[in-house]
Amino acid sequence: MENYDKLKSRISEIVDSKRHLEVDLKKQAADYREIDKKMNSIKPDLIQLRKTRDQYLMWLTQKGVRQRKLNEWLGLKNETTEDEYSMVEDEEDLPHHDERLWRLGNINRIQAETLLRGKRDGTFLVRDSSKPGCYACSVVVDGEVKHCVINKTGTGFGFAEPYNLYGSLKELVLHYQHTSLVQHNDSLNVTLAFPVYSQQRR
Repeated sequence: MENYDKLKSRISEIVDSKRHLEVDLKKQAADYREIDKKMNSIKPDLIQLRKTRDQYLMWLTQKGVRQRKLNEWLGLKNETTEDEYSMVEDEEDLPHHDERLWRLGNINRIQAETLLRGKRDGTFLVRDSSKPGCYACSVVVDGEVKHCVINKTGTGFGFAEPYNLYGSLKELVLHYQHTSLVQHNDSLNVTLAFPVYSQQRR
């Protein structure tokens, strides 16, 4: 009987420990999602700052400032003759600028899933929504096709308030090309990286 009571007590301790671990894991997961959202919210500002920095570096280079001096100003210790700073990729070359590659108009959910099935994560298209006056974005996330509504309001296009502020669908797509959708939906930790027809037409 004594051994039974000890075993019962031990099992109870294990169950309590498991419950506490589950609570801690859920809290950590929520904290990580919040951190991810905050990081994504400042990413556009960081990209703009890098672009501004690169413009100044280019101007200084054209004025004859040597690479060693630029590295010194940037706090870089490597004094090779190669460029030590990374330039932001020119967004003008992105296929996202060609709306024909991702804006498909009047197709339904099933047709969108057929087009996107088997594509890599981040492949997307924008179509007319069954909700009047709205659009829908279909995107591959973790191998599955997910759908989300794009609102069209008096302030602009967007996935939710207060983010309905893009002047066009193209502006929205270009923004979320480098910003994750996770800030609007925890299951959409993905960017609009690859227009569905970009590979075929490039």
